[in-house]
Amino acid sequence: MKTQTVLALYDALTSGKKIFRHDFCVSFGVNDRTFYRYMREISAFLRQAHPDYVVDVAPREGRYFLKKIAEK
Repeated sequence: MKTQTVLALYDALTSGKKIFRHDFCVSFGVNDRTFYRYMREISAFLRQAHPDYVVDVAPREGRYFLKKIAEK
């Protein structure tokens, strides 16, 4: 279950979708703490495999999305 949930989250982010924390938690039956842990795991993977991308958040809305870092 964990692997499929993390992959669903990663797939949604890489497809350009916006993830709303509350909606995701309800849909997949996970709590906020689990959601945050999954997001940390995805962020750690991105730092290694795709360092030009980060997971960004609009905290007021609880909306997460993938963002390309501007090149220096």
